Amino acid sequence: MKVSHSKSSCLFLIFCLFVVSISVHAQTATVNLRFVSFPKSASAEPIELLIGEAKTLEVEIPTNSISISYEVPALTTWALGKSSTNEKGEYVFLAYGKAQSIVAKEQIVIVVRKGLNDADGLTLTTLKNSDEGFSGGKYFLLNATKVDIAGSIGTQKFSLKPSNHSIIAPKPTKTEGDRAYCFAEFFFRKDEEIQPFFSATWRFNEKARSMVFFYHDPKSTQLQVHTIRSYTP
Repeated sequence: MKVSHSKSSCLFLIFCLFVVSISVHAQTATVNLRFVSFPKSASAEPIELLIGEAKTLEVEIPTNSISISYEVPALTTWALGKSSTNEKGEYVFLAYGKAQSIVAKEQIVIVVRKGLNDADGLTLTTLKNSDEGFSGGKYFLLNATKVDIAGSIGTQKFSLKPSNHSIIAPKPTKTEGDRAYCFAEFFFRKDEEIQPFFSATWRFNEKARSMVFFYHDPKSTQLQVHTIRSYTP
């Protein structure tokens, strides 16, 4: 079957318009980005997010809550740091930490400080901020220590190697009236020995999501647990 030249040209034009449409959409696509950080910084000041060539946006990375949502271009990499101008008058961006973006309209960037200040270095982890990813009744666990962490929250057990993270959805271990609770118990491994370091009973709410961060205190080097509770967007 032969296709006429005019019909062929028309199909080619439609194809070109389709490709251009996809390209324009990709260039204008945006992401709603939120941040949370730990441990607390000695100088809790806003930091810059690189959002384009020689272009940054000042963002807040709070410790005890999740930040407001920032609508930014959908990039492949998120980089936090500080911009400046060198002696030649050229734009310079010093990245304190980077992380790969993910395919999601709503994202949370978890920021872990390597020292007392942001300039000491940051480790970034990106996860989906939606019902499909981190939703109510779930716990996001991040091991930012140098040891293996294991334990249980409610009915669910977990284990994490250093720099690893996981999301679990446990059931409560007890209920009293209309309130539910999860017993949490954590251990760490040192020289092949397993030692307990934290236990508590936490209130459980199917509409709330919790973040549990394990880290070494920058000053004392002691193992610490930092928790944040929020509600799904």
